[in-house]
Amino acid sequence: MGTLKLIQYPSQLLSLTISDIINKQNLSQLIQKSKKDDSENWEGKDWIIKNTPQQGINWIGEHPNIKAVIIKTKDGSYADDGWKNNEKTIYSYSFKAAKGIINFNDSANRVLINQPISNYPILLFT
Repeated sequence: MGTLKLIQYPSQLLSLTISDIINKQNLSQLIQKSKKDDSENWEGKDWIIKNTPQQGINWIGEHPNIKAVIIKTKDGSYADDGWKNNEKTIYSYSFKAAKGIINFNDSANRVLINQPISNYPILLFT
């Protein structure tokens, strides 16, 4: 079992290790309040966590200066999503789509597609 972490600022997400645990409420609050310059979670405009409501895809920063992608998943959300090996080193995740069609220009999909080019981390919360 990992260590429970309390995260106050978006930049602290980048120092997490694989075994660290974040409470769902803490992560949700951080995502919501990182946008408000009068909140305790404000770290500056470069650290705002953008999101697609109810999609589970979030990112820190503004295109093209993304600092990280945050993916929140639940087992069983999509048939093909999930760990692909016992070591939990490969995870399959579905792109955001409408009626089965992927919009490659959608911000949430773009941050995933551009990750191998820009090499920012993907933070996966399961």
